[in-house]
Amino acid sequence: MIQIYELPSEAEVIGQSDKYGIEMFKYRDHILGIQGHPEYTKDILLHLIDRLVLRELITDEFAEEMRSNLEEGEADREAWKRLCINFLKGGL
Repeated sequence: MIQIYELPSEAEVIGQSDKYGIEMFKYRDHILGIQGHPEYTKDILLHLIDRLVLRELITDEFAEEMRSNLEEGEADREAWKRLCINFLKGGL
């Protein structure tokens, strides 16, 4: 996984977490960077977890933890859509 540790001086952090630090940033009015994958549905993520287990790239225990996390909810597509539209309209 690629993590962002440092941004150019003109970039602004607009989302962060304890786990990954910089989750989202904007650079001036024409670049929006997002760490995660809000386009992934729960079904896509479950399929990905299953593939990683089959290839023995993650443990069964870790896979179960990830499945449990998915039960808590998935990305709010309308919120992501509004955020992106607002950015494109210069509203962030």
